[in-house]
Amino acid sequence: MWEELVKVAVTLFVVIDPMGTLPLFLSITRDSTEILRRRIARRAVIVSFGVLVGFLFAGGTLLSGLGIEIPSFRIAGGIVMFIFALQMVFDTQNRHKEGSPEEGHDMAVYPLAIPAISGPGSMMTVVLMAEQYGSSLLMNLAIAGIIGLILFATWLMLRYAGVIQSLIGSTGASIISRVMGLILAAMAIQTVLTGIKTVFGWIPVA
Repeated sequence: MWEELVKVAVTLFVVIDPMGTLPLFLSITRDSTEILRRRIARRAVIVSFGVLVGFLFAGGTLLSGLGIEIPSFRIAGGIVMFIFALQMVFDTQNRHKEGSPEEGHDMAVYPLAIPAISGPGSMMTVVLMAEQYGSSLLMNLAIAGIIGLILFATWLMLRYAGVIQSLIGSTGASIISRVMGLILAAMAIQTVLTGIKTVFGWIPVA
């Protein structure tokens, strides 16, 4: 069981990618106050935890009830990821000015919590894990705990993102954001291709 937990932890850490969230967070909050940044980070992590744990325990049932198969979910998620990646590359994301707390809450949900932290890749991963370990409630609870630990690490990185910004500057943050956008675009295309290949029977379902 411990080997399985280590495998789960490594997989979730890679797909959630706490460090990869920093460029986006710095980008959408670069005109925000420090207090608002903390609120956005906290809300984004809480929302992400709810989304991922929800998909862990009910994602497979929800998709099956709607008649949605994993390959279709993979293709749709990849398309959403690609559109978001283009926004990062061309810097067309809505910038947040020092406005109302409600605007900060909106940014915390989209694009930070969804799809940056709890994106299609991480949602799909927890659904697949639920399918694999569906008969073990203890294992699913352990996976939920691992998700919580990884998101806590994500919150810590976002909490001290201001320190990182002071080190790399706004130009550095912009460069990182665009580069990460390119990487995300490539990952999105690969996700779509994998879904298409699965639908047409070119590769076995993961």
